[in-house]
Amino acid sequence: MKTAFVITKYELHASVLEEISTTAELKKRGYERCVILDSSLSSYAKWHLSLSRSGIVAVPGIRTGNDYWIARNERGFEELLRKETNDSENLIHISGKPRNLDNSSGNPIWECRYLDHESEKFWVYASLQPEIEIADYSLPNDKNYRELEHDLLDLLSELPRNFSLKRIEHVFPVRVSAESFSSLLGKALEEKKMGDEYLSRLKRELSVILAKNIQDYFMTVSKIVDIAKSIGCWIGPGRGSAVGSLVSYLLEITRIDPVAEDLFFERFLSLKRADPPDIDLDVDDKSRPVLLKKMYEYFGNDRFCLIRTHSTYGFKGAARELGKKLGISKDKISKLIEWSKDGKRFPYAFEEDLDMKRLFDMSKLIAGLFSGYSLHAAGVILSGISLKGLIPVDFSEDLPVSLWDMDSLRIVGLQKIDILGLKNLSLLREMTQGKEPWDNPACDSNTYETLGSGYTTGIFQLEAPYATKIIRSVKPSSLRDLSICIALNRPGPIKSGVTERFLKLSRVPSEIEKMRKRVPVLAETAGFLVYQEQVLKIASSLLSLEADDGELLRRALSKKDRDAVDRLFQSSPGYSRLPDERRAKLYSFLLDFAGYAFNKSHSLSYAVISFWLAYFKSNHPEIFYPLMLRELPRTSFGRLVAEIRDRGLKLSIENGVEDRKIVSLSIPQLLNKGELKPKPFEDSFFTFVRNNRSKYQARDLEKLIKSGYLDCYGSRNDLLKKMNDALTGVNPELKSIRSVFGYKEELQEAREEDTPVERAMMEIETLGFNVTEIQRPDISSEVTDFEITSAVASLRTGISPYKRIDYLGKSFVTDGRTFIQIESHVPLQGFVLFNNGNPIEMKERILEVNRIFHGQIDRSFLAVGSKRENVVVKVRGTEKIIPGARPMGVDADKIIWR
Repeated sequence: MKTAFVITKYELHASVLEEISTTAELKKRGYERCVILDSSLSSYAKWHLSLSRSGIVAVPGIRTGNDYWIARNERGFEELLRKETNDSENLIHISGKPRNLDNSSGNPIWECRYLDHESEKFWVYASLQPEIEIADYSLPNDKNYRELEHDLLDLLSELPRNFSLKRIEHVFPVRVSAESFSSLLGKALEEKKMGDEYLSRLKRELSVILAKNIQDYFMTVSKIVDIAKSIGCWIGPGRGSAVGSLVSYLLEITRIDPVAEDLFFERFLSLKRADPPDIDLDVDDKSRPVLLKKMYEYFGNDRFCLIRTHSTYGFKGAARELGKKLGISKDKISKLIEWSKDGKRFPYAFEEDLDMKRLFDMSKLIAGLFSGYSLHAAGVILSGISLKGLIPVDFSEDLPVSLWDMDSLRIVGLQKIDILGLKNLSLLREMTQGKEPWDNPACDSNTYETLGSGYTTGIFQLEAPYATKIIRSVKPSSLRDLSICIALNRPGPIKSGVTERFLKLSRVPSEIEKMRKRVPVLAETAGFLVYQEQVLKIASSLLSLEADDGELLRRALSKKDRDAVDRLFQSSPGYSRLPDERRAKLYSFLLDFAGYAFNKSHSLSYAVISFWLAYFKSNHPEIFYPLMLRELPRTSFGRLVAEIRDRGLKLSIENGVEDRKIVSLSIPQLLNKGELKPKPFEDSFFTFVRNNRSKYQARDLEKLIKSGYLDCYGSRNDLLKKMNDALTGVNPELKSIRSVFGYKEELQEAREEDTPVERAMMEIETLGFNVTEIQRPDISSEVTDFEITSAVASLRTGISPYKRIDYLGKSFVTDGRTFIQIESHVPLQGFVLFNNGNPIEMKERILEVNRIFHGQIDRSFLAVGSKRENVVVKVRGTEKIIPGARPMGVDADKIIWR
């Protein structure tokens, strides 16, 4: 059997061979067998699948230096999986340099690491790891293979002529009989005092779960939840289609009642689909490492493992690594990345620079190759039997890790469970002091009012600009409304145009009610198809399909599989009863929109997290904002602080103020100097510096001064002047000889007081926002919509008055409370036009403002404006101008001013 010996791309910087193209080349050149000789078995499952599909025998092996161990049989494979590479009758052991590295070697193996056309790519990639010896690593040509064949005879005769990779029957560690499982759920149903509707639903779900014999899976996930609770680790209210399962709800894996919320179990599981159940758990990210350790201890070190994954080079990463290797400056590399638009085209500015052209070409060449290994962000494998000898395992931070990635594990029949760390759960846990809110009703009107105003900074799923626009338009008043907002912000509804149509309709409340009555099956979402579950509703109510077939229809629509769609339509009892015109409309409607809908189960679960974060923002700002200022990136500070001010709250650097109207800030925490007290306790600036001189350099002390932390010792300008003396240990009060002998001298040096502008600018420089406010612009607000603070806080579209502040070469526009840095030169004061919170244009005066709406707008959203203001309504090519009017409670789609 003609045999190749390959090193795969799973060897970092040592091979560029990938399974599909290599398999095709081996088949083309008549190879019948391929031995995989990586330093681990990481690639074997995928390569076995690819090679066996083409009729090529895939034999597992391992290489360590110049020692090679190859499995003779399945027992040998198990020994390799266990890393038992001692002399064994089940393994073939060969030593010595491969023949393509040393022609005189007794080792007949010819290592292949690239195909003929990949030589340049390989050597560029291998240059990042200098251990690779120079040689020909392509497949041996016919002449070379014939020369090797005689020496290979003994080895080839020992190699297996067939090698199968057996599927593993995944046994979950928590076992339960069908009777015990049913009894457990029945008792849970009784304890919750649920009625006949729930009992019927439970029986239906149990019939599917027991028929599939997957009750152990549910009990294993339930045990994870129990372990999490035992260590105080929070589990989120749910994630994905599993939220549609009453069984999951009764086991407290999820916390949303699927019957009350009209969720479908068939979105999750069905006898008509072979796919396994997939329950993902969100946990608070701070507790996740502890939870994994506890799971490892509970289930056993050979029955639990994490999953390895790989990262790949993009153009940017490749350019940085190769550029460093070539000795090219960081600045030039950054320019290449920026100017080439991340590798899309070679920049004209470097046309004459051969080194940069070489770097560009080399970076393009290795983009897509493996750059490193890491851990899968969520996946774990749990087994009821030992994993030793079943999968290749290594260790990372004292926890076992599968060297097979999730695709390889799926090939052999193992199913991962995803446990995702969610920062928002950790934040909420801290706000509630560990008390889970999931069972409390999400019906606080203040919370919905806060969200409807666009105050979404730091709110899970809702703080992005478009999400904020959606929530300001919808103005939710219930958890279901909030769920719709989250769903509307997903790529599907946005791409289909449903989101924009929904937002336009929200400006005409009477039309929403008409749509609800006209399309009762979609009444929940104002006549629009937003949720995947609504496809199942339509299938049931209009086509008389069972929920299982409804889910098959949804999947066929999602894949645009017209044949499958047609089959399901034709087989449905209700389709033939519909009038021809309605039949055609329904078919077209579903094809156009069903594939873009979003999972309601997931959206509703995440709405619960969003609500409770917003609840604390609305009702306990003194808890929410200080925590968010500690956790959010600095780029979010400006908006967060604008939001505080726009809500009528006050900022204070006085710690421990117990007033819900006041947000207390900790300057040490904001500056990442948590070792400092909330306020300095030393009796003088000099003493403070002396006590902390070993910890802080000049730039650290400068930040403390400019932030206002040391204001108790005098003006900031004054302290900055004294800083160098203090750092060198010179007390200003002892600077003259006379004072050493006790004579007092009057210091004639005048104190330099800070102006409010200086203080605000210093705070922006050090904290990322200003605590100090300055005088507001003295300018007419007759045609303005709001102040700059409101525009930034709620990402509004409209006009604000401003004044310009120049400070140390930088320019800002401000309303006295919020400062925005600008690049271009603008008038000293005037008006700024915002689009979704971004300033886009400034004018010194305004002659006319036209606020344009695409689509109808109800009169209740219009107010009397000045003579310079008009509302322009554009509907289907027509245009209506309403002079002397301005919008109220809604923002225009576009503003044209002069």
